[in-house]
Amino acid sequence: MAKVFLGIGHGGNDPGVTANGYKEKDMALTMGIACKDYLEVNGVSVKMSRYRDEEDTVIQEIRECNAYAPNLAVDIHINAGGGDGFEIFYTLKGGKGKALAQNIEAEVIALGQNSRGIKTKENVNGKDYYAFIRDTICPAVICELGFMDNRNDLNAFDEKHEQKKFGKAYAKGILKTLGISENSNNRGYVVRITASALNVRSGPGTSYKINTVVKKNEAFTILEEKNGWGKLKSGAGWIYLKYTKRV
Repeated sequence: MAKVFLGIGHGGNDPGVTANGYKEKDMALTMGIACKDYLEVNGVSVKMSRYRDEEDTVIQEIRECNAYAPNLAVDIHINAGGGDGFEIFYTLKGGKGKALAQNIEAEVIALGQNSRGIKTKENVNGKDYYAFIRDTICPAVICELGFMDNRNDLNAFDEKHEQKKFGKAYAKGILKTLGISENSNNRGYVVRITASALNVRSGPGTSYKINTVVKKNEAFTILEEKNGWGKLKSGAGWIYLKYTKRV
């Protein structure tokens, strides 16, 4: 199964860009969750650097990414500085990182957002400037959706439903890079765990053995319901739906 790591920009005491009543850390999380959910529905395993508002440094992101050993990594941000439009950074080495940048940009443009282009940035040592691109062990990109301090640009993504739409666009670009066709016939729906920990059992009831345990804020696709239990699309087993929230 393909694996993707999503870095969710900033968090906790670091709000990132703040402008026009919005915070980058909140928008990045909304987009990341939407991206994760769409990838999972299409059979991709996903890990995010954070699932709620908490401290999330770049060093932590890189460490978690490399431990996960994904096929691709995407860091999600919002820009500032008075500019306009989407931009995405990839490695100086090009390769699959460049292809990922091109595929994500195409999906963003398809939604009507203008683009400043796909870019590289070099440090004084001739290496990739951004640590998330330089130090991750897989092809990685950094997405900057638009400029929060430009009211006209912000209009394209100031609502949560718009942020989710762009998160899904990122997912589509990722799927294309992985060579995975979107499955329009996917059944089921996505839920998020609300309990601190929840047992995954081999069948729909407490009499069945525990296969594994899932944690709060993790999201899963449910294919079937029975007696208040939901069957996970991953095949890991069943969870009690009372301790989940449909998303």
